[in-house]
Amino acid sequence: MIRIGKHSGVRRLLRKPKGVIGVCILVSLLLLALLAPHITSRGPLEQNLRWRNSPPLSRLGDDEVLSPLGTDQLGRDMFARVLYGMRVSLLVAAVAVGIGGVIGTSLGVLSGYIGGVVDAVIMRIVDIQLSLPLILIAMIWIAFTKPSLLNIILVISLWTWTQYARVVRAHTMAVKQSGFIEASRAAGAPGYFILLRHILPNVFSSFLVIASLQFGRAIILEATLSFLGVGLQPPTPALGVMIAGGRQYIDIAWWLSALPGVVIMLLVLGTNLLGDTLRDVLDPKLR
Repeated sequence: MIRIGKHSGVRRLLRKPKGVIGVCILVSLLLLALLAPHITSRGPLEQNLRWRNSPPLSRLGDDEVLSPLGTDQLGRDMFARVLYGMRVSLLVAAVAVGIGGVIGTSLGVLSGYIGGVVDAVIMRIVDIQLSLPLILIAMIWIAFTKPSLLNIILVISLWTWTQYARVVRAHTMAVKQSGFIEASRAAGAPGYFILLRHILPNVFSSFLVIASLQFGRAIILEATLSFLGVGLQPPTPALGVMIAGGRQYIDIAWWLSALPGVVIMLLVLGTNLLGDTLRDVLDPKLR
């Protein structure tokens, strides 16, 4: 049994209203996405032109509810498409944040611990990458490759590792000056042991906070690329694809673009609230 102690991070997290709100939003949306096949019997690609552009809560006949969120220009159920669209966004964000986090944290730890030429090279790469426009580079990348889920994940992960590298490097440089690190060196502990046993556990809180904030950024970036036509392609039920497809119907079917936009807003809001709370809880200076 896991006990939540008086001063545990979980208890401090639960005492923060914005953290509780963020967790509730994310858990609710995650459950809706995971249980999509059991929540709705209609698939995201099923069409019925008789029901095209039906508003939310439209009914067939007298009492039968067509869809709580209406249908799109091809008669596809918006509720089903939004649920499956959340699946795509959460998958892309989770994998991209994981890959980018591992790359950035590893390079940040090496840069801060080894220093010298290694530090200079890694930080100059970070500076160069941060000086380039993200959306433009992503569009060029996708233009020379095939738009696919894998390419979208690679673009996001290879472009978000810099945030981890900079923060983790600074944290590593502070930790390596600590007394217990000097004691480990004096005891003859090898460098890899110090990195794995002392440095990484101490910078994990920084990784966790950055990952929670980058999660929302990854969702926005995936939706932006799909909206611009260089991300996931129709008929994939991606939130950015839905917003782009509903632009020309905005005056007669506002829900086609508005509802996916609201879902993106809630996903990002939940991750940002959780990220801010984790920073407050895990950073000793902000407790």
